[in-house]
Amino acid sequence: MSAMSATSAPVSMSSSSGSSSGSSSSPGTAAAGRGAPDTVAEVSAPVPSPKPSLGERLGQWFGRGGKSGGQGGGPKDGKVVAATLSARAENALRRQLTQCLSARLTDSSANEAAREFMTRYCAASPAEQLALLTVVADICASDGEAGGDAKAGTEGKEGKDANAPRRAATGLAGALGSARVRFLKRFNALPDGLPFLVRWRADMLHHRAALPGLAALEEDLGSLFSTWFDVGLLELHPITWDSPASLLEKLMRYEAVHEISSWADLRNRLDSDRRCYAFFHPRMPREPLIFVEVAFVPDMAADVHSLLDEKAPLEDLRRVRWAIFYSISNTQPGLRGVSFGNFLLKRVIDELQIDFPKLRNFATLSPIPGFSDWLRQLTAQALAQVLGPKRVKWLAQEPSLATQASGAQVLAWLQTAPERKSVQTLQRSLGEALAAHYLARELVRGQPRDPVARFHLGNGARVERINWHADLSKKGVRQSCGMMVNYLYAPDELDANLQRLIDGEPAIGRAVARLL
Repeated sequence: MSAMSATSAPVSMSSSSGSSSGSSSSPGTAAAGRGAPDTVAEVSAPVPSPKPSLGERLGQWFGRGGKSGGQGGGPKDGKVVAATLSARAENALRRQLTQCLSARLTDSSANEAAREFMTRYCAASPAEQLALLTVVADICASDGEAGGDAKAGTEGKEGKDANAPRRAATGLAGALGSARVRFLKRFNALPDGLPFLVRWRADMLHHRAALPGLAALEEDLGSLFSTWFDVGLLELHPITWDSPASLLEKLMRYEAVHEISSWADLRNRLDSDRRCYAFFHPRMPREPLIFVEVAFVPDMAADVHSLLDEKAPLEDLRRVRWAIFYSISNTQPGLRGVSFGNFLLKRVIDELQIDFPKLRNFATLSPIPGFSDWLRQLTAQALAQVLGPKRVKWLAQEPSLATQASGAQVLAWLQTAPERKSVQTLQRSLGEALAAHYLARELVRGQPRDPVARFHLGNGARVERINWHADLSKKGVRQSCGMMVNYLYAPDELDANLQRLIDGEPAIGRAVARLL
């Protein structure tokens, strides 16, 4: 595999030695336990991290302050009030942006104006950035009233083309659209212009509700990204313990499924029996766009705690049978709607089969993020329909629930930890049955309701197994009562499974079918 551009050459897939900040250590033999090298201190601790406090803690780790703004991406905490621009400053900004919109793409003065705006925006505070966006929204918004003048000008004139007003409006919108696209391409042509546009679109998405005029520009930029970030242009690279510290820091910050709690935790995830792959864009070589973490295990994983156990022995790669994708994280909110995750997994499977020719079993250990919200909304009648008469009778055996329990009441009960084994068994039976129904039967416009199920089933995977108490973290219990799911990736069945989804029948394994 080629070296990672502009960062460092990643070690080979079979290498197991690692270093960080100049220190190195051996990961130990196959019988050795996991953990960070002795020279690495324990340090306590995502799209960017969904937990704002994590970024602050990372700043503390590396001796940086918690300054927000100035780096694009916009503030994510609290409501930002736009700064006030003076009339003179606003007029100057309007002239600058108008020049960028109207000039030819090769106009050097317009390119310089775009460069100055980009520099100003990146250095601005969140309030100042919002003020700049407000002016951009006003200038770049499509004029929905354009057709009105045209219509007024033709009223009462016999023989005029009735479609002329519509064509006039469309022509104006098309001209404005072309100007916006030229405007965005001008930024893309600048050094560091593409990373700026990615961060800028994240800000547009964040403020779009408050600034409706941004909609057209944001949509144009999203359409351009679908071409600029085509999967054929992306590069797949491994991330290892030998990767640059700046890249490892981003891995910790961007992890959005299972938070990386310490350097020892990160070292465990990059050990010799693990792999981590990421897609990079040639013009953003230091910025992973999406990454997947892989564990090699003897059996299909049933809980995330064993996968993340730093004291567990290393797996013997000569006997490995399963590759488990246990975390997939998008890193760039500005690339929302640009899909390349499905290509990532298929590329990684190809890479793993090259390195391990005997490896045939690929599956995920995935969260069920929408389960609790769905169950909470079920009425008693809807819940009874989902469970069926037999399971409703089982539910009636639980004295802590009402005769006709609602979904919210059952959810609260499933999130408790009863002492009696009979109640634990009942919880598991009902919880797994509800999860199986949610994943396999709850469709919205022909697609699975759950976003993670939609992603994996759309890749051609099948719902293979529901795992009870697979993630007992606060997040896991809150989202899905601690349940996780295995999606099986059988390379020879991906196309057939995808066709089943198109036909409205998601592919499911026997264990899941028995729960329905």
